[in-house]
Amino acid sequence: MSCVGLIGSNARADWATETLAGMTVEVYTPDSASPVGSGRALMLVLHGCTQQASALRTEGNLEAAADAMGVVMAVPNVPGGGVVAGCWDYYGASHSRTSGHNGPVLDMVDDLLDDAALDIDPDQIYVVGFSSGGGQAQVLGCVAPDVFAGIGVVAGPTLGTGVADIAMVATSAGQAATVCEQLAGEYSPHLQTQAAITFADSADFTVSTGYNAVNAGMFAAVMSDGIEAMQAEAIDFASLPGSAPAGVGTAYADASGVRVALLDSTSGVGHAWPSGSGMAGGLLSYVNGNGLDMGQYAAEFFAMHNPRVDAWDPGGTGSGGETDSGGSGGESMGSGGSSGGDDSSDPSGGDSSPSGDSGAGSGATTITGGTNGGVTGADDPTGPGLGGCSVPGSRGSAAGLWLLTLLGLRRRR
Repeated sequence: MSCVGLIGSNARADWATETLAGMTVEVYTPDSASPVGSGRALMLVLHGCTQQASALRTEGNLEAAADAMGVVMAVPNVPGGGVVAGCWDYYGASHSRTSGHNGPVLDMVDDLLDDAALDIDPDQIYVVGFSSGGGQAQVLGCVAPDVFAGIGVVAGPTLGTGVADIAMVATSAGQAATVCEQLAGEYSPHLQTQAAITFADSADFTVSTGYNAVNAGMFAAVMSDGIEAMQAEAIDFASLPGSAPAGVGTAYADASGVRVALLDSTSGVGHAWPSGSGMAGGLLSYVNGNGLDMGQYAAEFFAMHNPRVDAWDPGGTGSGGETDSGGSGGESMGSGGSSGGDDSSDPSGGDSSPSGDSGAGSGATTITGGTNGGVTGADDPTGPGLGGCSVPGSRGSAAGLWLLTLLGLRRRR
């Protein structure tokens, strides 16, 4: 597709602080439109305990992704100061569309959708959360799967757990999937038209990194036929956007395409939002500039793998769901920010060896990086990118393209 739709005008958008559904919300509106669907995408970014939305606004490195991919970024402060220490109320297995913090967040989404100037496509609404915000993102994705087409969990515990369960895995993917399906209720068919990202860093000693694989397994179970039944494809972590990202990644695909990305970082991010900016975050900001640029990665991943819209193809298409494309690696400079914990008084950490099938499946394609987000031929996955778009403000393109089936399920409240 043409690069023109991605770049938009050369004018730079800016942040605005708004009051929506009783919450203070930092909103960034790009001049560009999404390369898929109609209008702009919307991504909610949920902070962690003791963190403020302002930290993600100023240090989260969200603007470049918003501009490059036509995404409205909405970063709310937790309503009422949170349950304790600014935490989102993800705890336990009892949630509804109106309970806890769910009602205000869904009302906020409605307010943003009603703003005609934002031109938000209801099929492109995503929620990505860090720490307790990651727990809340899972709750929202399960109670309102008709609203959210994509969910991202960064250093977050699994659905159904409590505050005492942070440092050690206290549930299974199967148990969490059962909770999710129960929360979805009549909206459960929409779970099968979602995509998900899970991320943890090996230096996180606050939330057990073992939850990363559990989260991926839960999403695979409710979105598809379970992680064991899906094709596992290795992600070339170093080719992902950011500041020298390192780690092991696996994309899990079914007949409709990639549904879940499991990212195990070794960049030393710790318990922090990975901005990939190459610059250290401020003291107690819980933002780290090392490694993956989560904002850019999530924006590109959801545009490529959202089953509710035609898949974004930045420079070419594969055949039969094979991988054709990869982005260039990000910047290699920078130092780490704060990696202290926010959700637990027990910093003992947890199991750093994710469980689950993370190896390449039969006939799996290794996802590698090209240049400038271009297309890499399937027969030469390490060759130079061809026909790609170099997008101002982008730190590289996420790896991998899969053609997805347009299922046509629309948002219903």
